[in-house]
This record gives sequence, C-alpha cells and structure tokens, in this order.
Amino acid sequence: MKRLLKVKIAWFPVWCTAFLMLCMLSIYLPVFGGPTQRLTDFPLIVVNEDQGAASVNMGQQIMNHLIETQDGHSFKWTIESSKEKAVEEIKNNKAYGALVIPADYSASLAGVQKSLMTGQAGGKPAHMEILINEAGGQLASSVATNALQTVASAVNTGVSQQIKAGMTKLGLEVSPQATSLLDNPVQATTVNALGLTGKINKGMTPFVVVMISSISGLLGVNMIHGYVGKIAEGMRSKGHRLSHVKQLLTEFLLGAITSVLVTTVIMIFIFGVFGSVHTASIWRIYLFLLLSSLTMSFLFKMLSLFLGQWGMLAMFPVNIMGIFGSGGAFPVTTLPEFHRALSSFLPTRYMVDGFRALFYYGGHMEAGLGTALKYIVTYLIMFLFLCGAKVIMAHNKDKKGAADQENHEKPASNGREMGALAAE
Repeated sequence: MKRLLKVKIAWFPVWCTAFLMLCMLSIYLPVFGGPTQRLTDFPLIVVNEDQGAASVNMGQQIMNHLIETQDGHSFKWTIESSKEKAVEEIKNNKAYGALVIPADYSASLAGVQKSLMTGQAGGKPAHMEILINEAGGQLASSVATNALQTVASAVNTGVSQQIKAGMTKLGLEVSPQATSLLDNPVQATTVNALGLTGKINKGMTPFVVVMISSISGLLGVNMIHGYVGKIAEGMRSKGHRLSHVKQLLTEFLLGAITSVLVTTVIMIFIFGVFGSVHTASIWRIYLFLLLSSLTMSFLFKMLSLFLGQWGMLAMFPVNIMGIFGSGGAFPVTTLPEFHRALSSFLPTRYMVDGFRALFYYGGHMEAGLGTALKYIVTYLIMFLFLCGAKVIMAHNKDKKGAADQENHEKPASNGREMGALAAE
C-alpha cells in the first residue's frame, strides 16, 4: 500500500476530482446569486383596451409609465391589443404574464372620483386583471406576479394620491365608509391564464422529467459499458473471438433498451401514479420522451467513446450544466450570461421547452415544440453519426487484429510442418 501511495500518478484522481469540484462551484454558485441575481429581458405583456372617458385615457397613462427596470432587473414589455391575443401569446410560451387594462377603466375611475367627491355611497373601485403563465415554473410565475402586482400597486397609489390632492384642494372630506375606496381606488385580480386544473406540480414536471432522463442516460451508459466490457474480456480470455464491433453494437442496443425502459417507467409514474396534468396526448409525450432519452444516451456514449477513461470527467459537468441551463428550475432570463450562452448548445434546454409545450400548451409547435424537435433530432443524428464513425474504426481495428493474428499463426504452422518433415 505504501509503495502504491508513493507513485505520483496514484494521486492524480484525487487532485483531478478536487479541481473538478472547484470548477463546478465557481460555475454554478453564481446561479444562486441571491440579492445580486438579475433578470434580463424578462418577457411580459400589457394590454390596453381602455376606451377613455371625457377625453382622458387613464390606460394610456399606465402604458407610459411601465417599469423598464426594477431593483436592477429588466423587463421586456410586449404590447397587445386585446386580452385574447395576450392569452394566445402566453399559451405559445412567449411571456410569463400580462397586465390587462379593461375597456371601461377610465370610466370606472371617473365614477370612483365622482362618488368620493360627492359623498355618494356604494362606489366601486376600477379593476385591472393580471394574467399569470402558471406553466412557466415556480420562480418565473413568482417573478411575473411580483412585477405585475408592483405596477398595479403603483397605479393604485398614484390614483389615490391624485384624488386625495383634489379633495384637499376643494376642502372636501371623505366619509368613514369611503375611506377604503379612497385608499384603494384600483384593484387588480390575479388569475392563471392557462386555466389548468389538477396536478400541475408548480410547472416543474418538464424539468423533473428532463433531469431524470439526463441522469439515467449518464448512469446507463457507464454501467452498460462497464458490465459489457468485463463480460467481453472474460469471453476473450476463454478463447471466444468477440470483435470490438459486436461489443459496441451490444452496448448501443442495451442503451436503446434502457431508454425505452426509462421512458416507460417515467410515463407510468407521472400519469399513472401522480396523475400529472397534460394537454397533449400521452403517446405524443411518450415519443418525445423516448427521443429525448435516446439523445441523452447517445450524447454520453459519444463522449465515452471519444474520450475513453476521461469520458466521465466530461459527462458529469455536461450533465450538470445541461440541468442548470435547461430553463426548467430557473428561467433562462435569470441565468448569468455564461449559462445563457451555454444553454443554446445543450439539448436539455430544448427538451424542457418541448415538454412544456406538450404538458401545458396543447402540444403547439409555436409554443416551443417545433424548435425542440428540430434541435433534438439534429443532435441525435449527429451523435449517431459520431458513434457510427467509432464503429467503423472498431471494425478496422478488428480486421487489422485478425490479419496480425493470421500472420502470426502462419510462421508457427510452417515451423510445425518443417519439424514434422525433419522427423520423418
């Protein structure tokens, strides 16, 4: 044991693992930036249906004072002409929420002001509506809700102060019954735009599915390679001629079978056991999940084939980077620039988008499924091509080995024949 520990290369895995963990910490701790974390171009919608009243359009005033930044966060506002179009955009996964200013907003505010100044009882506040994309994930929904409620709260405070200033100027006093209306002349109602019922799991089902699929691919590839390699080595030691091509093809086949098995188990638990919400057919989700599982399996297999014993050092960070950059747990707009750039190159980002479209957006191609299919199919073809190249290389290696063995056996055979002739 002491002799082994004195060999410098024996310590290499220890230092290498420690260095890898240090790299992981420096890369991923910024994702949990806490107070320093900033949103970038977080997509929100504003709808102004206000028809105005007495040549005054209060809805337009809200449009003119939308927050572009808040506590260092930046928002990307899209203006839509109607609530229906805003809902359609949300159902296409283009925004995390919307603020809807109704057609009678200005008229309602005029009524509030009139009832307060004349002392009429029974005045009702003006209403706005906040639509939330509940399928965007827990963090995205929370950010959208806070941002839109901040706008609504600022509008309410501003209108209240204007009315109070006007009443003070005229020397009017508000009745105790109207105090609440004076403090809250504008109310905002928050609703879920998709109207999903049942177990939505806070919009996290796509992320969990992708995470399990990715981890299963990593574990499956390494376990299959290890066990098949030992079995093949044992067969060769017993004199069985097992080519490297057959070994590789066996690993590919077992990997594909593992993907089918993992896909089936995931589907059974998600829908059979947990009864999760889905807006597309189960068979469409099954086929997309199988496509995703095969893609991750052949991604890790490709890394294993080309990097050999260093493959695991590449697979682990690729797996972790894919999970963090997928946009499942954290919206892509909340990630640091490095992770946002990286997410564009890893299949997990598109897998999450595709699953969201299937689980929550009716399987619409415009909701991310079309882009997801394009990228994932392209990745799978590329990984299969590279793995196929390794099969060809293994075939050439087998042919060369067979030729070398044949050339080695010929002199031995000739020697035995010459010895037999001499003995005669």
